[in-house]
Amino acid sequence: MRYSIICPGCDAPFVVRLTLAPSKMTRFYVPCPACRLPIRARSHGKELDSHRVEFDAEWYRGKDEPTLVVTTDPHVPSRYDATILGQPGSGPTLTLLHLVGQERMHDLMRYMGGGRNAVDSWWPQVRRIYEYYLEGDWERFDKAGRAALKSKWQRVETTHERATAAHQAVGLVLSEIVGPSEVSDRFLSRWMKKHTAALNSKDYIVFARSDAENDLISTFQRQVFDTIDLFIERFDSWQMGLLFRVMPGDRMLLLDEMRLFRDEFDILRDLYQQGFETTCKTLRYLVAAENTAIRGRLDDFGSSVPPLIRRKSNPRTVVAFEKLPNHDKLQYVKQVPGWEGWVSLLDNQTRNAISHASVRHDLRTGLVISDAVPSGVPYLNVAGDVYGVFEAIGLCLQVLRGIRIVSSPDF
Repeated sequence: MRYSIICPGCDAPFVVRLTLAPSKMTRFYVPCPACRLPIRARSHGKELDSHRVEFDAEWYRGKDEPTLVVTTDPHVPSRYDATILGQPGSGPTLTLLHLVGQERMHDLMRYMGGGRNAVDSWWPQVRRIYEYYLEGDWERFDKAGRAALKSKWQRVETTHERATAAHQAVGLVLSEIVGPSEVSDRFLSRWMKKHTAALNSKDYIVFARSDAENDLISTFQRQVFDTIDLFIERFDSWQMGLLFRVMPGDRMLLLDEMRLFRDEFDILRDLYQQGFETTCKTLRYLVAAENTAIRGRLDDFGSSVPPLIRRKSNPRTVVAFEKLPNHDKLQYVKQVPGWEGWVSLLDNQTRNAISHASVRHDLRTGLVISDAVPSGVPYLNVAGDVYGVFEAIGLCLQVLRGIRIVSSPDF
């Protein structure tokens, strides 16, 4: 769509070539092509005839269309100086093809479509299943399961079976959103081996059942699930982080000339921080399984201290481990073969840029800047990091499934 507005800074009239997509509310911005003043805007509406676009600027009412043109796509990286159709950055399909290449384009569109369908169609149904699971409302749990999964759903009676059914349903949706992931596959495979080996220890089972009796497991399940739900509610804000999972490494430099013109850094920052903190609450179960499976004792962290933490000795118990900073706790998890990829979803170089008090999204450059990272981090990179945290926290829910099953009386 083409919109003619007047820059509130330099009074230059110009045309905004804007790509529309269904959205509850998309906050974006348009750089003035004359003075580069960022002009904030909003787009909302599920249907084209009811879609509305609002700019923090006056409409241009002249008879002739302005000669200055700026191209903006809030959903796909673009170039605001791409004024001719056919240029990379001038249209979403051509731009994505330019970025990922012909061989990866099919995969990208499939993952994007699968993620969108999972969010719009599957998640509302699966969300009801898990809500009833958390509340112990088994009649409605079964009804919601049959409505969502039809003949694939089987009525279950035990705590073990209900936990499995509920978490498998959520896992199906999350896998569609995340797409194929070697990190997820390897993490879950290694976790199940550690967890299964640890079940030979009575102390490990007592540990899980004690957490269940204290409502700690159910509290974690609720917190993780609510955070996942919040991520999915804000899916549009971070979906394009998928690019980093599909783009070939030798094409990443192409992003240097692109910008994602969304004005939702506050959403990305809050999602990242909440997802990170909630995920770190569940690390106790990872180290408990590792300690028990490898050293035969729940509280035995071994004698070797991870190299990137400033400690002379390891914590003596899982309770003491819980008191460590999140960075230190992640280092213990990271040293376990097969889990380092999962930790990399959380322990990355942009976390300081996201969480520092001085952080701001510079709309002129498209960079997220802070005192910690004064050179800035591209906004799109932050979306990619949020994507990673979503994958990480989804895996936490599957870890909690294993612990919940062990804690059940019918195990």
